[in-house]
Formats: sequence, structure tokens, C-alpha cells
Amino acid sequence: MVLDKGFPKAMRYIPVPAPVLGGLLQDIHSIAELKCTLRILGLVYQRRGRRLWLSKAELLADSVLVNALKGEPGGAEDAIARGLTLALERGTLLQSQQQHGDHSQAILFVNDEPGRHALENVGLIAGRSETQELPDTYATTDSMPNIFSLYEENIGTLTPLLAEDLKEAEALYPAQWIQEAFRQSVRLNHRSWRYIARILERWATEGKDNGKPERHSQTTDRKEYLRRYGHLAR
Repeated sequence: MVLDKGFPKAMRYIPVPAPVLGGLLQDIHSIAELKCTLRILGLVYQRRGRRLWLSKAELLADSVLVNALKGEPGGAEDAIARGLTLALERGTLLQSQQQHGDHSQAILFVNDEPGRHALENVGLIAGRSETQELPDTYATTDSMPNIFSLYEENIGTLTPLLAEDLKEAEALYPAQWIQEAFRQSVRLNHRSWRYIARILERWATEGKDNGKPERHSQTTDRKEYLRRYGHLAR
């Protein structure tokens, strides 16, 4: 990205803890650690008031962070893992491991007062926040929100237990399908993941607009979908 005309006039500013631009900036030598730290600070700030944590699954699905680190040795996934390890060792981030059946998930917090408080109460995360309808279009493909953002902005608070299911759905269906399914659920006032999942299942089995998915078109079928998401419809 090149800013030919500089930053735009109407632009949001995201605050960061002062040490990040002071002593920590001198001490952090890993690009992966610096980019992971800055991205997490930005994402957590954007959703303050809804929740103060991120799952590792969300970071691995975050297009901005993935694109920022895809040129690092081992690729983006390895770079994110290295960056998180260094940030946790430095103490800028905190981590909690959440267990769900046979699966566990890493939940990350900024090591500030709100983050420490959220870590203490992570098992009590609950709630719901209604928001306005999705816009009809987005400026570019790169700006299209991921499934986690869509869920939080249009359904409510995302719990750690649901994050892995959303990640699997994001891998199974085209991003445009997911966005349109969320939009349809908002328009019909059926704001639930169960309803959205059924829309995606129907499109996968019956076709959507006489077209095929951009990805996974040959492997997505009803049995596979029910294997992955059937528990959500019970």
C-alpha cells in the first residue's frame, strides 16, 4: 500500500499503550512479534464494549495479519505462532486455554487492566448486542469482514466455544456466501448462527443462484455439513 495523497481527512485513530511506542519499540526485534502485537491491540480496541479477547483461530483467519506475515520464514501461520510466543514471554499479552470436549482453544488478552479483568472472568462471557443491517456491498474484497466480525457485529458476543465452529464454516464456504447469509438473517430478523448455518447448508446442497461455490465445491455435501455443524441445529 502506497499513500500517494497521505492519510485521508476522515480517519479513525486507534490508541495504543504508550510503552508500545516507547521502550517496547526499542526492545522488540521480531517483525512477527511487533505485527501480532499491533494487530491484536487494534482488534481488541475496535470491539471494546463487546469483548476484550481474541482466539488464536481468529488471528490465523485475519486477512490483514496473514498478508502482513505471509513473506516471513515458514509462512504466516508459523510467523503468527512465533510472534504470539514472544509477546506472551514479554508480557504484553496473556493467554487462557479454553477446553471444549476433546478440543482446546487459546484465548488471548492484552495485559492491561481491562484485559486482566476479562481473563479472570473469561468463563462467564455471555451476552448479546444487536446492530444495524449489513451494508449491501463492501469497497474491495480485502475489506470484506471475516466470519468472526460478521457474527459480533450482527448477532452478538462470540464465545470461545463457538469460535472454532465459525472457523470451520469459513474454511468450508466462500466468503461471499457467508456475507450474504448473514445479511439474509439480519433482514429476516433471524439473528442466530443456527439459522445462518442452515442457509449455507441449503446453498451447498441445492446450489445458489445456479452457481457453484468458489471453493470446496466438490467436497461440500449435506453429510459433511451435518458432521461438522449438526450439533448447532439441535
